Amino acid sequence: MSTKIIHVLKNENFDEVFDLFKNTESEEVIFIFPKGSKLARQSQHFTAIKREADSSGKHVSIMTSDPIVEQFASQNKIELIKSPEIKKHDSPTVISTSEQTTVEQYAESEPDIQLAAVKTTTMPKVIKDIVRPEYETKRPIKIKEETTNPFDVEITRGIKEEKIAGDITSVWARTNQDTARIKKIKASGIFRKTPFFLASGAVLVLILVLYTTLGSARIIISPQKQDLNFPLKISASSLATSVDFDFNRIPGQRFGYKDSESGTFEATGQKDVAQKASGKITIYNKGFTTQRLVATTRFKSQDGLIFRIPQTITVPAATKTGTVATEGVIESAVYADRPGPEYNIAPTTFSVPGLEGTPKFEDFYAESEKPMTGGVIGLSKVVTEEDFIKGQEAVTAKLKEKILQSLNDQAGELKILDSIMIKFDPPISNAKVGEAVENFQITVGGTASTLAFRESDILELIKNYISQKGNLELVEKNLTLNSTNPQNNTDNTTMTFDMQVSGQAAVKVDQEKILKDIQGMKEDAIRDYFKNMKEVESARITLSPFWVKSIPKDQTRIKISIEKE
Repeated sequence: MSTKIIHVLKNENFDEVFDLFKNTESEEVIFIFPKGSKLARQSQHFTAIKREADSSGKHVSIMTSDPIVEQFASQNKIELIKSPEIKKHDSPTVISTSEQTTVEQYAESEPDIQLAAVKTTTMPKVIKDIVRPEYETKRPIKIKEETTNPFDVEITRGIKEEKIAGDITSVWARTNQDTARIKKIKASGIFRKTPFFLASGAVLVLILVLYTTLGSARIIISPQKQDLNFPLKISASSLATSVDFDFNRIPGQRFGYKDSESGTFEATGQKDVAQKASGKITIYNKGFTTQRLVATTRFKSQDGLIFRIPQTITVPAATKTGTVATEGVIESAVYADRPGPEYNIAPTTFSVPGLEGTPKFEDFYAESEKPMTGGVIGLSKVVTEEDFIKGQEAVTAKLKEKILQSLNDQAGELKILDSIMIKFDPPISNAKVGEAVENFQITVGGTASTLAFRESDILELIKNYISQKGNLELVEKNLTLNSTNPQNNTDNTTMTFDMQVSGQAAVKVDQEKILKDIQGMKEDAIRDYFKNMKEVESARITLSPFWVKSIPKDQTRIKISIEKE
C-alpha cells in the first residue's frame, strides 16, 4: 500500500492542502500539522478531509502535538498517530534497549520570508488625448528602463531544522495496542543495535525523498503600469447584436419614460399692488340647447360679488337618456370685478345676471370648489423672477432624478447614461412674476428616451483600444468613465456619446515563458532574471519548505500569478 505524507505549513491555505489530498493516488495519507496551524481553527476542514477519505477509500491519519488538531481529529474519527513508548520490564531476562523519546512538539513556523524583486522607476508616461483616426499608424508603447535596486531574497521557513528528524521518525511510529510482550532474547551487542540502524536508514531515506519532492514556489508578479487618459466616441444601437471594434459600436436596448413634477414655493418680493382675486368655476346648463358666453360675462356669488370669465366659451347642452337628464358642464377661470381682499371668498355658487328675466336664467348656474385668492390692495408679497427661476430649477432637478430612476429600474442590469437627453415642457404656474401671492406652485413635465447597454461591452472596447496602442492590459480598478454629449439619430435606433477614459494599464507579462525559464534557478539567478525584465515592476517569490533553495524543475509545483491592481 503506497503512503503519501502531506506536511501542512502553519499558514497553508486549506484549498491547496485539500486539492493535494484529493488528487493523490496513494491509498494511505498522513497529515503532519504544526502547532498553531491556520487550518486547525475550523472543524469543517477536518470534516471535509474525513468525508473525502471515506468516499475515495483512502486511509487517513494525523500526526500533531497541537491539542486543537487532536480534538478536531477525534471528533471526526480520524486516526491520530503518536510515538511508541518502549517500557522496561522488571524481569532481569529482558534485554534493555536505548530509550526512545516521544515525538517532539513541532515548533511554530517562523514568519514567511519572501524573495522580493522591486524596481524603482520614474513616473510612467501618460497616454493622453489618444484619438484613433480613420487610418492610424500603430506605435507600441515603450517602457523606459531605469536603474533598479538590488533584489532582497528571503526564504519562507517551515519547521525548524533541528526538529525535522524527530517529526519524520514519528510518522512511522505507530501505536499498536495489541503488540506482544517483549520476548526474552540473548544476543550479542551488534544484534541489539540492528533495529536502531534500520530505523536511522529509513529516516535518512525519507528525508532525502522529502527534500527532493516537496519543494514548491509561488511567484507574484507586479507588472509595469502606465496612466491612461483618452476619449472614445461610442455608439449604442438597438440594431446591433455584438460589439463592433472597427466602429466602436455596441448593442443597445431602447427605454422611454414620461412624467411631471410639481412644487410649491414662497414669494419673497414685496411691493404696493392693487390686485384682483381669481380662481376657477364649473358652469352647468340644464337646458337642451348650447349657450355661448362671451368674454367678461358676469357671474354673481351668493354674497353679491361679481366675477368675470376671461374668454368666450360655449356651454354644452344637457343630454337625456331615457328619463334621466344630464346637465351640460364646462370649467372656466374667473377674476374679480374689482381688486381687494374682500373677493378672496370661500367656495360658493354663482348665477348669471345677464340671463336674469329670461327663461334661461334658471337653467344656468356655477360652482367653485376652491377659494378665490389673490385679491389685495397695498403692500404685499409678490413673485420675483428669481423666485420663479429657483422654483423651476428645483422642480426640474427632481423630475430628472425621477426619470433617471425609472429608466434604471426598467433597464435592470444594463447601464443608463446619467447625461441622457430629457425634453422638458414649459413650466406651468398658478402665479406670474410680479403677481401678489404668499406662495406659488410650478409644474414641469418631461420626456426621455435613451438606449441602455452592457457596461462590459464598454470595457471590451477600451481593452481592444489600448491593446492596439501597445503591449498593454487594462487595470479595471480605479477606472473612471465619464460620458457626455449623448445624441439620438432621427429614428431613435442609435445613440452616440463621448466617453472620457481615465485609469491605468499594465504591461503584458508572458507567464508561459517565465515558467519555462525559471525552472531549477537558484536565488541569485532568480534575482538577475526578474531584474532584467523591463515589463516587471516587482516580483515576490516564496519557496517552501524551508530547506528549498531553488525553483523546482517540475512545472506543476510552480505557481505564477499577476497582480495588476
